[in-house]
Amino acid sequence: MFIGFLPYVIVIFLLSGLFILMVDTRIYKKAKQRKEQKASTILGWINIALGLGTFLANWVSNHFFW
Repeated sequence: MFIGFLPYVIVIFLLSGLFILMVDTRIYKKAKQRKEQKASTILGWINIALGLGTFLANWVSNHFFW
């Protein structure tokens, strides 16, 4: 059985994306920094998309190609 680092990467992507969306965007919104708020929102969603994409690619790879 293969034990790699990929599950940790997926969790880190998802948690960091959620953290950015929940914490950073609120901080920037309170400080009325619109550009920083927009950038952190985009980066948070990119992290979540990368985590979900990596999870789906890993799942497809394990279930259909092995």
